[in-house]
Amino acid sequence: MKIKEFKGSQRCMIKLISSPDFLTHLNSIIKDTDTTITNNDVWIPKGLNDPRESQLKSFLKSNFGLEIYNGIVEWWMLVNVTTPTWDFVSTCNINGKKGILLIEAKAHQTELESSGKKLKKDASKISQKNHFKIGTAINEAKIGINETYNGVSISSEKCYQLSNRVAHAWWLANNGIPVVLLYLGFLDAEDMNYGRRVIFKSEKNWKDYFINHAQQVGVDGIVDQEIDCGRSSFKLIVRSI
Repeated sequence: MKIKEFKGSQRCMIKLISSPDFLTHLNSIIKDTDTTITNNDVWIPKGLNDPRESQLKSFLKSNFGLEIYNGIVEWWMLVNVTTPTWDFVSTCNINGKKGILLIEAKAHQTELESSGKKLKKDASKISQKNHFKIGTAINEAKIGINETYNGVSISSEKCYQLSNRVAHAWWLANNGIPVVLLYLGFLDAEDMNYGRRVIFKSEKNWKDYFINHAQQVGVDGIVDQEIDCGRSSFKLIVRSI
């Protein structure tokens, strides 16, 4: 495959992963979180040769075992529901413990959506139950986070993508896996600079836009904060490259 076959944040992410100094770049971005990634870690996607993204449940099953896989499936799913697919997921070392780095990559403003989880008017009873189950899972995460930090209002009804990302970081940490959740803004993504799309031109531009977006569900207040979830913790960071 060729890099031009991809667009936007996916193109940027694949280009970064495929670069010869990928680990050096990535470790420099996360260096202030006591997190490191080495060649002994496992990550998905792997680059141009294998650009497939991963559902978190599949990654957990392969790298953390069946118990944690079953746990996240039971928490998030009811019937035949997929767990979110990530731009990048990797094992890593966080404060001396095996953890997970989750990356949500953005190359232009439109990629940060404020809408809630959609449910069709003619949705089946199973779809309705699944919709309710996911909302319940996110609400559980919201309650758990607010035990440490007041003001978070993640929901399936607003900023659904951001809400479910934060909810999954909470669930993993609550089940003993430390997490760094990285929102990574790619600057000057010129392949997306057309139509109504607005690309990010500077680190400040990206961070300001993300914070404004995150304020809608109270997530702006937990950026760069270590959120204690009982058995472990997670940290949401916002960086650019």
